[in-house]
Amino acid sequence: RADAINVNDVLDQLSNNGTVPVIIGPNDGGAPKVVIGGNATEVPQGGSEKIVLAHFMIGNAFSYTKDLWKKDIQMAQDAGVDGFALNLGSDDWQPARMEDAYSAARELNSDFKLCISFDMAVLPGNSASDAATIKQYITKYAKHPNQLLVDGKVFASTFSGEKSNFGHPTPQDGWNAEFKQPLEQAGTPVHFVPALFVAPEAISGDWSNTVDGLLTWNSAWPIDLTSQSQNVAGVVGALAAPVLDQVKEAVGSMDADTQFIGAVKNAASAATGSGTRTYMAGVSPFFFTHYGPDTFNKNWLYVSDDHLYTSRWSTLIANRDKVDMVEIITWNDYGESSYIGDIGKDQPKSNAWVDGFDHTALIPLTKYYTTAFKTGQFPTIEKDSVVLSARPHTKAAQATADGVGKPLNWELVQDRLWADFLLSGPATVTLATADGKSQSWDVAAAGPGRFSIPLTVGGFISATS
Repeated sequence: RADAINVNDVLDQLSNNGTVPVIIGPNDGGAPKVVIGGNATEVPQGGSEKIVLAHFMIGNAFSYTKDLWKKDIQMAQDAGVDGFALNLGSDDWQPARMEDAYSAARELNSDFKLCISFDMAVLPGNSASDAATIKQYITKYAKHPNQLLVDGKVFASTFSGEKSNFGHPTPQDGWNAEFKQPLEQAGTPVHFVPALFVAPEAISGDWSNTVDGLLTWNSAWPIDLTSQSQNVAGVVGALAAPVLDQVKEAVGSMDADTQFIGAVKNAASAATGSGTRTYMAGVSPFFFTHYGPDTFNKNWLYVSDDHLYTSRWSTLIANRDKVDMVEIITWNDYGESSYIGDIGKDQPKSNAWVDGFDHTALIPLTKYYTTAFKTGQFPTIEKDSVVLSARPHTKAAQATADGVGKPLNWELVQDRLWADFLLSGPATVTLATADGKSQSWDVAAAGPGRFSIPLTVGGFISATS
């Protein structure tokens, strides 16, 4: 982030270089700053054809009809999403919902793509017959007009799978012998890009002849940023400046990607006749889950402040020559609060922290960034818009009727209003959280802008431009 600078001079310089800057309203109340460097939105050209998927939890679509699938597909297209990665779990009704999804896409007569992401956290992977079940879905949809293909091969992914050996000595042997090779021999080759939770050296080593790429699921959030790592466990007050600096540095960065990008490239060099190798990065707006031991026993958050979603998108766009695909995590995972689609009625006991918290304002914002990632050109902003996010209570609030307790890492959140603007031209941006509690910034040119001010207990939130 730039230090004290003349914003107009920098904007002129960046404009001459063909760069769209991101304007940042600093938390200290100073003048707006222009992000250049790691979070810049300068768009590198070249590289592979770009694809954006959204992860869709079929397990949260029990009551879906084809009409609902069509509605979601059209909304995803409005966001610039090219297809859904359909997370297939173990419920016996899920294959029927998946079939409806493929039928709906066909009936829309659109180029929206679908692929299967096998949820190996719940699907069995201990025997050859388990692999046979998975293969049948690949075969069933291989010739479907909306099936996503890469290099003419059926694109397939997973959530996990690094322990699924299908009756073989190692998972690598199992996936090869029971999944990839039989499909290849049957004339239905797959382009296999799983989300494996393994070290980078495993991708360029043991897994190099098994996978055709990698989805780094956890790259979507700064998961290493914890209350323990920052030594703030139990700290109720505002975060100290060094901790805030660590948060800002971690949010949206490429640190979780760099080693894996190298591993995927090295795997391509190591594997004979490997064909295209695909690096798929994750991006997500939020992560909060709050299940007690009596249900799923998951109660933590990943830091989503400091404009996580748009910051991560900007970073991926600035590195688009290294990133082949992006997966938005997620379209409808309500239990982990990461959804950007409509709130459905098939929630996994997450109503307490989902109902009333609509995230669809992210759809037009997503469109802006997906367009830049895929085309290498930022679209013209026709009119000003803003997305506001804030928590309805302070991080130190005591929820007396909640028996689960505070989520892990709650100490790292900030009691602030976060605003992501898309500005069509020069503007004065103002945020307010109570009467007499506001701040304004003069912005000299069109483009995305990120601003933030402290929340006020008992106040409100508003933004103007």
